[in-house]
Amino acid sequence: MVKDARARLSSLRQLMRERNIGVYVVPSGDAHSSEYLAPCDARRAWLTGFTGSAGLAVVTQTEALCWTDGRYFLQAGKELSSDWTLMKAGLPETPTWTNWLKDLGPTTRVGVDPTVISEKEAAPLATALGTDPTRALVPIKDNLVDAIWDERPPRPANPAFRLGDEYAGQSVGDKILALREKLAAIGSPGLVVSALDEVAWLFNLRGSDIPYNPVFFSYAIVTRHDTTLFANPASITPEVKAYLQKNNVAVLDYEKVWQALDSWKGQLSAERAQKDAAAKEAAAAAERGEVAKMPASEPAPPKKEEKKDPKIVKTDKVLIGNSASWAIADALGKDNCEVRRSLVEDAKARKNATEIEGFRRAHIRDGAALCRYFAWLEEVLAKGEQWSEFDAATQLENFRKENKLFMGLSFDTISSTGPNAAVIHYSPSETESATIDPKQIYLCDSGAQYMDGTTDTTRTVHFGTPSAAEKRAFTRVLQGHIALDTAVFPTGTTGYLLDALARRPLWMDGLDYRHGTGHGVGHFLNVHEGPQGVGPRPAYNEIGLAEGMVISNEPGYYEDGAFGIRTESVVAIRHAATPHNFGDKGYLEFENFTTVPIQTSLIQLDLLSPAEREWLNAYHADVLAKVRPELEGHGDERAIAWLKRQCVPV
Repeated sequence: MVKDARARLSSLRQLMRERNIGVYVVPSGDAHSSEYLAPCDARRAWLTGFTGSAGLAVVTQTEALCWTDGRYFLQAGKELSSDWTLMKAGLPETPTWTNWLKDLGPTTRVGVDPTVISEKEAAPLATALGTDPTRALVPIKDNLVDAIWDERPPRPANPAFRLGDEYAGQSVGDKILALREKLAAIGSPGLVVSALDEVAWLFNLRGSDIPYNPVFFSYAIVTRHDTTLFANPASITPEVKAYLQKNNVAVLDYEKVWQALDSWKGQLSAERAQKDAAAKEAAAAAERGEVAKMPASEPAPPKKEEKKDPKIVKTDKVLIGNSASWAIADALGKDNCEVRRSLVEDAKARKNATEIEGFRRAHIRDGAALCRYFAWLEEVLAKGEQWSEFDAATQLENFRKENKLFMGLSFDTISSTGPNAAVIHYSPSETESATIDPKQIYLCDSGAQYMDGTTDTTRTVHFGTPSAAEKRAFTRVLQGHIALDTAVFPTGTTGYLLDALARRPLWMDGLDYRHGTGHGVGHFLNVHEGPQGVGPRPAYNEIGLAEGMVISNEPGYYEDGAFGIRTESVVAIRHAATPHNFGDKGYLEFENFTTVPIQTSLIQLDLLSPAEREWLNAYHADVLAKVRPELEGHGDERAIAWLKRQCVPV
């Protein structure tokens, strides 16, 4: 790997010299700002050797730096060779990558593929670097990593398929109509949809181009009158094409989006020039004292009084999302487009009643699979059998495959024993996987994709006798989990404000964790979605939580080299029936979807308050009532007996 890393850096630096580029930036994302990537787009991982999902590489002729966040500090430290410097993002002593670039010398040209950096990131960086050609942000349209990647995998183009309205809860026609009504209220001529999960949601289509994410490579353009989907021809089956045509959606080749954007740019620029000319003429006429009069035969219509909605920010420009690429903004012309949070992202985040009910059903089936797994694992370990983390995770997947509507995993299972559990996003491979030690903590974070919902569950267990320190830490994490689960809060409260509820019990012991407390969860879509979330980053203070949003609740604690603890369930935000309604705000609470017991033998019971005990017992009673019938359907007596033991009141 060291040899490969050095050879790759050497080849990249040679290309940089040929292009007169002093710095080359390699973000993690693809042209759609995806978190999970098709193998052909994993450029940063291929170049650096670091395989975590979040990170960014910066290469100069003398330095190679890789930024990542606290979830991946341990993993990156293991995977990066000595040729790379790990930049621990979020620590006080670590500059952001953009600030690091700003501090470079006055003659440093910074290159980046404009399709893999967002306009929101590129615009301020370009301004900071300036317009001097010897020190500027330079778009390199042919990706330099691709140029040196000899065995780069081909781009997938798997068939897409329709998600029926019985699962989606809203037709594509109704979604497009609602979108056009919002565009009309804003005054925008249209929008570009570039995030793959947004395209999939809008058209009620799903795919398999990216592992764990049921999406397909695509773009969409929605105007006041037309809708166009851009996708690989191989992805659009005759059935899907007929379905789209029935809903008045035109279908063009994936690569033709750039031609369409360029054509739209010409139209928009011409219209803007015409408006500007008319405005100048009106101003000149006013200076001359002339007043434009309407013909006598056409009296001016009475002016309608418009009701202003403070939530609507008007614009006459094309809308592109916060994650839309620099290339998209450039293709449209920066005077013709406006970056703002995607209208599709906002609509997708608010699940409808059908989606919510689907989540409930999917989590009961998934909970049964996890109960079957933990019951089996407890039994085989008690018999003295040796099971690797990887093989155990495969067995869990097999249990899930027996569930109806199962479509695959929602992410690579984190099956981790002992010190591996302290690596927050650890993932065992078939060749590098520890044997599960019943005398150490075992953390399992896993999820599945079902036609009616997406799951994401973490449970931490011990098959032997946990230490006092492990029990105390586990209990503090559980108390944080309960505190968030039982929260009642006004509509519009942000996840930034709620985050402290989950951390407070840990803070009481001087503990904490380096990741967010909750992320949005898609409906048979990406397991991580926005814009909502719960965490300490300022970005979590920008989005008010609202009814219908679905998020995870996952506080944790990780002791490097020893153990890791996380308790994660998926919850929906719903209306709370409070005795009062101060300020007419409406109040919200959480509904817990996840139906998997929390191991009581890991709890230091004297730390729990009476209310926390009551919550735990009520939760386990609910789990038992919902999951037992599912286990009976599988005929799994071992799992039924295990479930009963786990749900005994404390």
